Amino acid sequence: MIVENTKLLIIGAGVHGMTLAISYMEQGGCLEDLIIVDRLTDPLSNWKQQTSSISMSHLRSTRVHHVSSNPHALKQFASRYAYRSNHFKDTFGRPSLELFNDHAESSWNAYRLDERFLGNEQVMTLRKDGAHYHARTNHRLIIANSVIVAIGQSENVVLPEWADEQCRHVFEKDQSDESNQVTVVGGGITALHYVVKRANQGHRVTLVTRRPLEVSQFDADRQFMGPKGLDDFHRLKQDWTTKRSFIARERKPGSAPNDLVLKVKRLIQTNAVTHIIGEVERDSGSLFVNGEQLAGKEVVCCTGIRPHPVKETFLQPVIEQFNLPLTPCGTPVLNEHLEWTPGLYLTGPYADLIIGPFSRAIYGGQEAARRILPQLLATQKSV
Repeated sequence: MIVENTKLLIIGAGVHGMTLAISYMEQGGCLEDLIIVDRLTDPLSNWKQQTSSISMSHLRSTRVHHVSSNPHALKQFASRYAYRSNHFKDTFGRPSLELFNDHAESSWNAYRLDERFLGNEQVMTLRKDGAHYHARTNHRLIIANSVIVAIGQSENVVLPEWADEQCRHVFEKDQSDESNQVTVVGGGITALHYVVKRANQGHRVTLVTRRPLEVSQFDADRQFMGPKGLDDFHRLKQDWTTKRSFIARERKPGSAPNDLVLKVKRLIQTNAVTHIIGEVERDSGSLFVNGEQLAGKEVVCCTGIRPHPVKETFLQPVIEQFNLPLTPCGTPVLNEHLEWTPGLYLTGPYADLIIGPFSRAIYGGQEAARRILPQLLATQKSV
């Protein structure tokens, strides 16, 4: 078996993993001390596939949220390479997907991170042996002083109970069964982008939502992207159950930015899209909403994604090895540096009880870098 040694292993090369790798280099980390591993062949693979599948044009984040620790990096990049003003939308400067991806790729290449990237490597187990972590992949053993787990949640799609083999999630890669008549279930940003895509293709689209279309520029109130807005949240300290309720109350699933909601409403007004408000039910093999049978056979569910329970991931061996603490909802008990046990850090959905409602967003990757890297780099220099 191939054996690799490194000071820092980052597991995951999605938005958060890329942000942590780039921020590590920006803040003085050494390229030779880093390995990034991902189950897919290229960094940002899942992100690019999913955003492409719904034809997303602009992100829901602001101009200061991206893969760099420098908040002005994206705007500076756009200016340097003469991106037009249409690459920033509304007063918040929500960047175009093209600009965001170009900046991410440019930053990755500038720090030669491809030299330290292991793609198509599925981490199977993680445990500790003495002072080092041992991560076994399908190809090798990686021995690391410290590990950052940035695996996100995007692989684990959620389908409703009524879904059968004829229903698919929008992020499932096989789209060969697309027809001229489609029912899209869901009222959030993913569903509305996908509705616009299919309507622009000339397809007859029926949109089914539980409630009227809801406007929210972001996943939650912007105040939760800064320390002052999180004062009440942080006062809860280790009251994990109340913190979980706080996040559930403040997040706004099933909503979308104003410009996207208006675009879909115009499609509804011109009869390009039929909008039905109600719950989908299955009866005798057919789907109904408000007692009316849904037309057509293609049903695409835009019904969310959720993280894998941490005990069902490659972390199980290290959890059992050290009896690592879990909150009542089954997520890791992390400290303010997002550290679970010395040298093991987690981001994204596994860190939301520390970071707050935007932990899973692009902002969450930057905040994870702010919390993890100063301590980690100081530890590396002291060794």
